[in-house]
Amino acid sequence: MTLSPYSILGFWGPRRETPEALALRFNGLIDNLRFLHPAFDNWIWHGANKKPISFVAVRDDLAEKIDAAVMRHEDGDPNPILGYSFSVLNSLRTNPKSLRVGVHAGSWRNYSVWANTAQIETAFRMEPDPTIVAYPTFKAALIEFVEALEMTFCIALPDDLMKVWPEGPQFHFGWMNYVAPRFAPLIKPPQNAIVEYRPNGGLLMSATNETFITANPQHLAVAREIEAALAPLNALPWPPDAEPESASAS
Repeated sequence: MTLSPYSILGFWGPRRETPEALALRFNGLIDNLRFLHPAFDNWIWHGANKKPISFVAVRDDLAEKIDAAVMRHEDGDPNPILGYSFSVLNSLRTNPKSLRVGVHAGSWRNYSVWANTAQIETAFRMEPDPTIVAYPTFKAALIEFVEALEMTFCIALPDDLMKVWPEGPQFHFGWMNYVAPRFAPLIKPPQNAIVEYRPNGGLLMSATNETFITANPQHLAVAREIEAALAPLNALPWPPDAEPESASAS
């Protein structure tokens, strides 16, 4: 194992969503994650209040909490075109089972980078519980993640894999790589990857069905093949899934 944290990182372009819509998505995600592993439960809410409280205590008025977590101008006024940022933790103390689920969503501004992002991550500089980052569990978490938030692209990886990413591409490779149905037909999966087409038409490519180790040359070799397969996505105009900004948005 490695001291590198493991993450599931999801991305999608501009998509205007209300706090009510985001609350519905997030509540559904939390409900489904808890069936995967005991660590995906007993969440603690972190939002605009900055004071941690039980997620159970806020879920009935989650839309209100998300609304309070709106991004703001430098003067403190709400700036909803930039979306909302909030997260939950499963523990206030760092341990091998520590998890964080963070979401920045609801932004509809076109950027040179992804407008909306979300992540599930283990504790920094802590060897994660191997049952959490085992392929079946982490894969199931990725699937729940992409389906709840309707992501364009999502990857699972040990964070130290980022050190070998090339500069430039927006679609980076990982241990597991999900491509949304709209773009999946552009990809020719490598023969050595584990390939699965989801019922919605999304494509999931995995470098190994073991826990990915960046220092393992076999794991990294297949990840590099997936990197090459992602080239058609990186050739698309940016952002590939853009929605037009409202002329009156601010």
